[in-house]
Amino acid sequence: MKVTGTIKDVSLGLDGKAQVTLTINEKNTLIQGLDELAAAEKLSFELKPYRAKRSLDANAFFWAACTVIANALRTSKDEVYFDMLRRYGQGFVVKVPNQHIEKFKRTYKYVEPHDALPAEEKAQYFRVWLGSSTYDTQEMSILIDGVLSEIKEMGLDFISEEEASLYLSESR
Repeated sequence: MKVTGTIKDVSLGLDGKAQVTLTINEKNTLIQGLDELAAAEKLSFELKPYRAKRSLDANAFFWAACTVIANALRTSKDEVYFDMLRRYGQGFVVKVPNQHIEKFKRTYKYVEPHDALPAEEKAQYFRVWLGSSTYDTQEMSILIDGVLSEIKEMGLDFISEEEASLYLSESR
């Protein structure tokens, strides 16, 4: 069961164990799953800050924009997609031991050698970009704003600024 809420109280019981009181926003979801939870011998919890999920339409919109650029450049939309990830996407740098490089490249799709950090005798540095399907609303917003600016700079027809603004405000 996935629900949202807040921590109302934290205390220590007489047995010395922590007790957390939660305020749950989705009352009906909780009530429907309560019997199953109450019957369980042990429960697993994961509490983390809430992050609003972005619209799945935003990813489709981004891919459509990449396709417009790809058609204009006569290249693949995958190539444009990776280029947009490089320019506006989220990523990280990792040091990979030489014996694990091939497995690493099979595991991560959007990866390339780091251009500023030199290879070492026993390892190499790589830049890794996360695929847009993993982005939250803010990260996706930055990516879409970037691809739309590229389309505008290229003078391509996609959608008007008003339509883009309306679409983006609805999908965020």
